[in-house]
Amino acid sequence: MLEIERIKKQVLRYLAKKPASFWELINYQDSHIVNFLSALKELLNSGQVLYEKPYFKISPNSTKQEVYHPPGCLFCQPFKEDPFWSQLLLDFKRLIQNRPLPTSDFDQGFIRPEDTLKRVAFIYERGDLEETEIFILGDDDLLSLAIALTGLPKRIVVVEIDQRINEFIAKKMEEIGFKKVEIHSYNVIEALPQAFHKSFDVFVTDPVETQKGLKLFVSRCISALKGEGSTGYIGFTHREASLQKWRDFQSFMLNSGFVITDILRDFTIYPEEDNSWEDFYRTYRIMKEFDLELPDTDWYKSCFLRFEVVEGPYLLEIPIPADFEELYFDDEAWATPLPSYLEKKQQEA
Repeated sequence: MLEIERIKKQVLRYLAKKPASFWELINYQDSHIVNFLSALKELLNSGQVLYEKPYFKISPNSTKQEVYHPPGCLFCQPFKEDPFWSQLLLDFKRLIQNRPLPTSDFDQGFIRPEDTLKRVAFIYERGDLEETEIFILGDDDLLSLAIALTGLPKRIVVVEIDQRINEFIAKKMEEIGFKKVEIHSYNVIEALPQAFHKSFDVFVTDPVETQKGLKLFVSRCISALKGEGSTGYIGFTHREASLQKWRDFQSFMLNSGFVITDILRDFTIYPEEDNSWEDFYRTYRIMKEFDLELPDTDWYKSCFLRFEVVEGPYLLEIPIPADFEELYFDDEAWATPLPSYLEKKQQEA
């Protein structure tokens, strides 16, 4: 999706709510003023928007537009301003009851339901939700379900290795009647099927944070994007990723043709109680190093990053992990559970 088209969408949904001045409209999009002016002129020339000084407004001849739903401050009290979001949160919490619990075999863990919806709201605010084709690599957060509840995207494709999660998502999508979804079993170490290449406007993933795993997850997602103006979102922590790893990854994204537009620090939290992963701590390197007790607080937090393609994107050559052990572990993986098959292998040795 080109930047101009994204701006036009943001302008139209705001004007669908009420007429607005130039200075008010500019606050509801995020682009350079030159691109904002170009988008506004295109809307005026096409007859979708009228200008009756000092206000711009939707033309009576314009097609019906989705009204803007402000999610509120995503860092303080989100979803208080518009009932669209508060109802969505209630529906999402109800929908994900009895969700599959994390398994150590795939280094899983999910964020709080309200944080999943915060991610959806941020993607929405940036103009990347309505009428877009969205590619999700790994979905133990059940982001696809939260997005589907909005009814806004054109298409959602989920690729996930855990068949339990795939079956749960499929069942819940059927319950809510969302049909514009595809769910596929997929191991990220394998090549991404050709049918997914250059097919999506947006990707979302929570990659593993090893040097090889991080780039592999994101590289698979990059190959799925259509091109200039497409966007990507990832969860990325400071818990198991040093600043050197951050620097290396940022360089990788820049060389791939992206610009980093947003870094929302500690935007999401992994709840200890809900994940029920007490047994995982037996194999954490950090526990063995310091003989620690189990956590008494939710300590694992994730940033949320947005990238946008300014040229390309380019698929860089990267080393492919030989197996899950190489995918999930490096010298910074101090809070990553040992998969059951590796634990058994170590015990036998």
